[in-house]
Amino acid sequence: IMRSLSLLLLALAAVQVAAFSPAAGFGMAPALSLRGSARRSVATSPQMAVKDINSEAELDDAISSAGDGTLVVIDYSTTWCGPCKVVAPKYVELSDKYTDAVFLKCVGDASPEATKLMKREGIRSVPAFHFWKKGAKVEVIAGANVEALENTIKENL
Repeated sequence: IMRSLSLLLLALAAVQVAAFSPAAGFGMAPALSLRGSARRSVATSPQMAVKDINSEAELDDAISSAGDGTLVVIDYSTTWCGPCKVVAPKYVELSDKYTDAVFLKCVGDASPEATKLMKREGIRSVPAFHFWKKGAKVEVIAGANVEALENTIKENL
């Protein structure tokens, strides 16, 4: 019982610390440090074909360097978003399946620059997926609808 109580107190302390962390900057719920570290470990996986984008310049460069016929898909999310966490591994699977497309990810509360990018792109809810081709946005999906995501990728390849 004492061990369980100690673990509970440690978890509550982590939540309190996270509530005052700079990572909670997207203006919504605070991000727990454990969630951020879990996200980072997934994002650095060597088999993953998803590139992290953290600024307007990085997105603009990725779109312009993709080539005229290449589909660019970007996943906008936050560290605190439950549906974002559910769809994240499926997004990675799609990046492995559809290797002719470029897969990007922007975590809005990762940095002020990422927040600025999400504001520029008009992101009002997460997850959101934007599709670019020939330098122009061709489609937008709001929500964690994996079927719609895959169908839109297929239609635009």
